[in-house]
Amino acid sequence: MPASEPKFLPGNLITALFHPWTWRMAWRDSRSQRLRLAIFSLAIVSGIAALVAIHSLKASVENGIATQAKALLGSDVQITSRRAFTDEEYQRLQGMAASTSREISFPSMVKFPNGSARLLQIRGIEGAYPFYGKVETTPPEAWQQLQAEQGILVEQALLDQFQARPGDTVELGSIRLTILGVVNKPAPRSSRFSGFAPEAYVRLSDVMKTGLLGTNSMSSHAVHLELPPGSSAEAAKAKIRADFNNTPWRLETPEDRRENLGDALDNFQRFLGIIALASLVLGAIGVAGAVHAHVSRRVPTIAILRCLGCPRHLACAIYFAQAGALGLIGAIAGALLGIALQTGVLLAFQDQLPLEVSPSPEWKVVAQTTAAGFAVCCGFALLPLLKIRRISPAATLRSGATLEGRPLRAIPLYLLLGGLLVLLAFNNDSDWKRALALVGGLGVAFVVLALVAKLLILVTRKSVSPAWPYLLRQGISNLHRPRNQTLLFLLSLGLGTFLLVTILLTGSLINKRLDITQSAQSPNIYLVDVQPDQVQGVKDVLAQQSLPLLEAAPMVTMRIESVRGVPVRDAKGIPRWVSRREFRSTYRDYLNPTETLTAGEWHKSAPTDGSPVPLSLEEKIATDMGLSIGDEIVLDVQGASIPAKITSLRKVDWSRFNLNFFMVFPPGVLEDAPGFHVVTTKTANPSQSGELQRALVGPFANVTAIDLTLILETVQDILGKISAVVSVLAGFTVLAGVPILIGTLLNGRDLRLRESVLLRTLGASAKQVRAILTIEYTALGLLSALTGITLAVAANAGLAIYVFKADPWPDLGILMAAFGSTIGLSVIGGLLLSRGVCNHPPLEILRSGI
Repeated sequence: MPASEPKFLPGNLITALFHPWTWRMAWRDSRSQRLRLAIFSLAIVSGIAALVAIHSLKASVENGIATQAKALLGSDVQITSRRAFTDEEYQRLQGMAASTSREISFPSMVKFPNGSARLLQIRGIEGAYPFYGKVETTPPEAWQQLQAEQGILVEQALLDQFQARPGDTVELGSIRLTILGVVNKPAPRSSRFSGFAPEAYVRLSDVMKTGLLGTNSMSSHAVHLELPPGSSAEAAKAKIRADFNNTPWRLETPEDRRENLGDALDNFQRFLGIIALASLVLGAIGVAGAVHAHVSRRVPTIAILRCLGCPRHLACAIYFAQAGALGLIGAIAGALLGIALQTGVLLAFQDQLPLEVSPSPEWKVVAQTTAAGFAVCCGFALLPLLKIRRISPAATLRSGATLEGRPLRAIPLYLLLGGLLVLLAFNNDSDWKRALALVGGLGVAFVVLALVAKLLILVTRKSVSPAWPYLLRQGISNLHRPRNQTLLFLLSLGLGTFLLVTILLTGSLINKRLDITQSAQSPNIYLVDVQPDQVQGVKDVLAQQSLPLLEAAPMVTMRIESVRGVPVRDAKGIPRWVSRREFRSTYRDYLNPTETLTAGEWHKSAPTDGSPVPLSLEEKIATDMGLSIGDEIVLDVQGASIPAKITSLRKVDWSRFNLNFFMVFPPGVLEDAPGFHVVTTKTANPSQSGELQRALVGPFANVTAIDLTLILETVQDILGKISAVVSVLAGFTVLAGVPILIGTLLNGRDLRLRESVLLRTLGASAKQVRAILTIEYTALGLLSALTGITLAVAANAGLAIYVFKADPWPDLGILMAAFGSTIGLSVIGGLLLSRGVCNHPPLEILRSGI
């Protein structure tokens, strides 16, 4: 018995892992392979770093929302409506609260001292709102000053843009207001449109003097309630709904805003969670590949240990200890990198977040995700380690003994790993169906890649013919020879290609949804809130400015009252949001160029016999509402009930920002209903847009000019920042795949070295050896690219059809670039890491015993 062998052998794998002899042998055995094993630990680092960063970031924002929920809303209950509150309604709401505050918000043009005009979101506030949190201004007393005297507060960027300063006056409608100061930290936003336009604050009483609030203006009304101490916001919300049952109000509490922000974050986090889980799985595959290659080279050593009486479980424990140490080092490094990424993102975007978020690490989340990642890596490492039990002492007598196993015996371990991955996915997405679908999708990808690899091995074994050129025959034969790297190569490079191309195609899909087809008929200026008696005057202004009149359409606000004779609130199959939504509809006797009739008959006039009026519905919203041709609905047009019958469905191209509507009526129905017109035009440059807006400020102060170019630039800037974060985190998938690919090539290097020596001994030149390697890696890269891209196209089609409701046809440019890059990476990487294969003299290598 060797002196280093333990006197009392552990009885099972668990006890063997805690025996000092196991760790001494693991340390000694790893001396010649530590560099290769370190390369594989990089894959674990990237996967766990992505897990830690994403889940810690989500936890940080959720904690910030939980501690500042009231400050995010500014009140206990916020009630918003498209119509003004009556005095009676406001008095009843006052009776429920300790303090109340009223607000009117609307977009309007403001003219600055230098003559320039700018679209702003005007917020007229009366009362002590916000009740929670604080509006920060320069000078500090400017907010209190605004409550006592006439004036306006604006953002600093506007003063810089128009070279204005506090004390100057601006024109808002029919009144002039003095700039009292600058808003540094605004009040919580209640209007979604304010995200596209800078905000300005005035007194509510001054808003009434501007003359901009007509019956049909695009204004939003809000009442903010501060409840008595100890009162429940949810109870107050339920009481308001019960007391004001027929009012189309939108009620929000701090808990609602917290959930809304959490939902938005969850949608973003789910996508990133897919990247994190994929990176972790890639890293785990890297560990399994590293352990398999390492143990394969140690088959003779294990056989000798078996000859000396070492039990199977003790031999397995030696290499499991190495894999555990490899995973632990990678997990700790990944956790540190994830913490750095989380704090870096929070510090970089701290000023742009709507709430204060502490950049300190979320240690509980870090511990949980690191432990989960470590467990997954150890589980994957067990797959090749189970094969050690098949190594017998007789392997010392057989040259070239390989690592073999029985796949069926590993089924319990596969199920355990699948369950662990489902738990990780469930932690990322609480919907168990989506969690199962995510893990199932990854499983399908693994199975497909493995089957392709096995099929490739079988086909090459059967198809290689002596009639082929020698170099081609030799290179293709390398794909099926013993100790080939076909399976691991396709799993690493193919899966990496699949994940990366899916991410790129998804990004392209989102960009297509936001893409605007620029043509001569594509407007970039919307003139909104044009009153019926102002339409001709606005058209005359466009003619004076030599600008085209692209479209002019009336717009009427309405709600759905009943569907098929049943009140919409009680109708089965109708989403709840339908009863709360206000639809802005139009009437005309023609189809727009962006519309296509897909079903039914288009009506150009309304019936005169009192039957329901014909209604054309956009096909996607018809599907969402479960409506079809022939269904009857009743519409509440600002108090008047209008029965309508769906007579046609339209497909609308929303990518072009023309005047498109969900509901279109024929002429003769809505002409007398309160509404306004929208006029569109197209300017060639910012100066033309500025001249138009200045021309409208005087005679048509109520008309809002929306510069679509400015809004798109704002959206693109926001999307660019989100894309930057996604790109950084998606890069972990690349980082996880590259070490696996390098390790796979290094594992095959020893075998290629021996083969090249034999070829060189038989007279082959270095050029011929390189040609053989090029053929092998080209074939591997080609199959990896084809399989990975095919899987990505299938995943993209599923996302396009079931999630984004978009065209499933992929971007051919991305596919071609991915195809060429994958093959190039395979060939160049293979040749670079096999560079020494052709440089060593045959005699030197034969003497070294390789």
